[in-house]
Amino acid sequence: MFTVEAPQITAPPAAGLRDRAVDASALAFLQIDRSGVIRDWNPAAEKLFGWTRDEIVGRRLADTIIPAPLRSAHNAGFARRLVSGDSGGLGHPMEVPAVHRDGSELSISMTVDALGDEGFFAFISDRTDGHRAQQELQRSNTLITAILQHTTAMISAKDLDGRYLFVNGEYERVFQVTAADVVGRAEADLVSASVAAVGRGHDEQVIASGAAKTVLEELPFGDEIRQYVVTRVPLTDPDGSVHGVCTIAIDDTRRRRDEAVIKAGEQRFWNTVNNAPGMLYQFRMEPTGESSFTFVSDGCRDIYQLEPEQIVASASTVLDRIVEEDREGFAASVAESARTLEPWDWRGSVILPDGTHRWLYGVSRPHRDADGAVVWDGMLLDRTRERHTELDLEAVRHDLADLVDRLAVLSATAPAETEPARPLAQLVTDDDQEALGDLWRMALRRERADGILAGRDGRLLVRLRPRGADEISIACFRLDGPA
Repeated sequence: MFTVEAPQITAPPAAGLRDRAVDASALAFLQIDRSGVIRDWNPAAEKLFGWTRDEIVGRRLADTIIPAPLRSAHNAGFARRLVSGDSGGLGHPMEVPAVHRDGSELSISMTVDALGDEGFFAFISDRTDGHRAQQELQRSNTLITAILQHTTAMISAKDLDGRYLFVNGEYERVFQVTAADVVGRAEADLVSASVAAVGRGHDEQVIASGAAKTVLEELPFGDEIRQYVVTRVPLTDPDGSVHGVCTIAIDDTRRRRDEAVIKAGEQRFWNTVNNAPGMLYQFRMEPTGESSFTFVSDGCRDIYQLEPEQIVASASTVLDRIVEEDREGFAASVAESARTLEPWDWRGSVILPDGTHRWLYGVSRPHRDADGAVVWDGMLLDRTRERHTELDLEAVRHDLADLVDRLAVLSATAPAETEPARPLAQLVTDDDQEALGDLWRMALRRERADGILAGRDGRLLVRLRPRGADEISIACFRLDGPA
């Protein structure tokens, strides 16, 4: 026979089990003695705070993971706990700030308990991400609240039955109500039945379609009608079902009124431009020499028998109509104005599509753009009638001069000397030589002089006209036959 001796089973030391459990824990573990010096530190604590066990053991807790601004308060509270034996808070988790080895801030949840004369121990979990998320959420809520309460748009939310869930500060200001007065009530309690019916109709369309909708709505306020651009957005649950409508209304009254005023002003401007005599235009010459009209008024129809669009499309439609003898002068005047940026002034003539010959007068003021192009803003006038008048007047003057030459006793031009011209003096009697001298001195003063004098063969009409800087024109007519 033989016997088998049962193995001896011995329990491992409790301290060994505890050490293995602490080292394996996902929670950071630390132990401090009653002087506040760290005596134990597990791998999770190394990961959370960035200190290895060898580096941290022997350091004071307050100088290691407690934020600098809180160290004095921590030391004072720790001292009170040791003196009074206060156990308040032990065994209960508490969230406190901490600091990583690299100086970054942490938010931790720490449960502290006592080890008798050996000091205290704590299990710690990281709440930094949650704390930051909570802070971000709080900031977001604060931002959203600030926007909702300070925007100039009226914002409200209603449930599916049309009862208000929320109104912002602008809504309260416009309707002179408080949110407490509005929440739970329907829109018909605040505005007329007809206005409420329109709004409710739009709400139902958004609820049915599940899509946002923007419309222009008019709201009466006393004797005034205000226009609002209203956007309705469906409020949905996570499963996509609509549980309400958010309404954003922006007062567009002033903009629309301003737009109407601007439109009326623009209309007046264009009426003025298009009814002004002649053609208003903007002419542009690029640094390459290429030229174009960027704008012409409706007056081009009367001057060129062309539409504005035709001239803007191609400047040659008008430039090529300048008569041959005026083209060189036109080109030279434009080049000189572009070089000096002095006002452009030109008189010339053109041939219209129907063969009509017209005389034009152009004037404009140039400026140079940043890209080097020269731009002229100006006016072109049709002076055909004026030119015909000038030609007629020149013909009359020519005929009159011919008549004067045939009827005058004397028609001549003499130097503006001190004494009357000798041929004139010989026609006047000795008794009227002094009167002739008076007329002559008036002409020397650059004045027109006319007088009836006694001539040797009868009365004479004497006309003296200054001509140029140093000449006097003489015309002498016999008024009756020889005495």
